[in-house]
Amino acid sequence: MTLNTTVLIVDDDSDLRKLLRMSLENSHRVVHEAATAEEGLRLALDTVPDVLLLDIGLPGLDGFAFCRAIDEEPPLWNMKTVIITGNDAAEDISQAERFGIDAYLIKPFSPRTVVELVERLEPQPHKMMVILAD
Repeated sequence: MTLNTTVLIVDDDSDLRKLLRMSLENSHRVVHEAATAEEGLRLALDTVPDVLLLDIGLPGLDGFAFCRAIDEEPPLWNMKTVIITGNDAAEDISQAERFGIDAYLIKPFSPRTVVELVERLEPQPHKMMVILAD
């Protein structure tokens, strides 16, 4: 586990954001949260999170519009993105794949599942290989 991994949660469900924030903070992640895509984009640019948890069914600017916006922001290109949604429509899953989304998580899910997924996606410390000559 990498300490101080930064996670941004963008979801209009305040109870879900709170539950995910508590679970992620308990596993030593730094968490920021936003209720709208507009607020989330501002926070993403300010904090440059390692992992984004993004609902696609947001009011106003939806999650896929958010994805288009981050495609225009080079500082965010290395951010891992997880769609968290109640929508299992094949066309949304295909669209997420076209955006290069790292994971598509369908609600309901356990907070532990999210923590484990973030752990798999977070940056890993660089490990140098040592090669000895024959």
